Parts: sequence; C-alpha cells; structure tokens
Amino acid sequence: MTDLKTYIARESALGSVINLVIGSAFFLIVFQGQADPRVWGAGGLILDCLPQGFMIGLMSIVPAMLITRKRVRAGLSFGPVTSRKILPRGVFARGVVVALASLAGLMAIAVALAWLTGAESVPFWPAFVLKALPGLIVPWIVTPSAIRAVLAPIANVSSIRT
Repeated sequence: MTDLKTYIARESALGSVINLVIGSAFFLIVFQGQADPRVWGAGGLILDCLPQGFMIGLMSIVPAMLITRKRVRAGLSFGPVTSRKILPRGVFARGVVVALASLAGLMAIAVALAWLTGAESVPFWPAFVLKALPGLIVPWIVTPSAIRAVLAPIANVSSIRT
C-alpha cells in the first residue's frame, strides 16, 4: 500500500514542474523582446492571466486524476479515502470548474496587485517570476482534493466488497 500523503505530494510537485515548464515557455514566446512588458491592455500581463489561469487549473488536476485512475486500476492501493462532495467528481467537469476558479483567482490577484502598485509595466525577469508563481502554487492547492475525488469512489466500493 502506498502512502497517500506522499503520493499527493509527488503529484502536486509534478504538476508544479509541468506548469512551470509550459508557463515559462509561453511567457518567453509571448513577451520575448520586451524589456518591460505592459501590465494593462492587449498583450499585457493582466490579459495574459486569462489563458494562464485557466490552463494552470486544468493542467493541475486533469492529468493527475487520469493517471491516478489508471494506476489504481493497475493495482495501486491506498487505505480508506474520504472526499468532500463540493465539486464534481468527474475528471473533465471538475477540470473545467477548477480551471474557471483558477482563472478568476489569478485575475483577481493580478488586478489587485497592479491596482495597488500602480505599475504600468514590469521589468522582464520580475514579470517572469510573477507569472511563474501561480503555476508553482496552484497544484498544491487543487491537486490533493482532485486525487481524493478519484480515489474516494474506488475506496468506498472496495470497502463495501470486503
């Protein structure tokens, strides 16, 4: 039997790495050649939070849920797992809900920071770091409950049969 906390931590870390790599590549492509990317307007950092927030939420849980489901079917086992029933248990329904929540959260934080600081532009590398942080943090927030949602029905069925 695998330790659930260790498994969740490993999947969350993997999600962070994947989001960091993909997000960094997109940032370097979108903002290449700009010494100080604009904060507001078309092509600005705030507007870029829309697709970034959605994809970070989506990619933080959909792969983890699908891979966990496959591993459990192949024999990976955990002790009893409980899951809150707030969000949908289905992989893609949950993915869309979490992606929209991630998008809204990232936009709210980005707009609040921009408004509070009054920044019109941000130097390239500090902007890069600011845009990388959500990709590192969000998986640690959303992946644990997503994995538990996949495991709970399986654990409940297993405990009924024994």
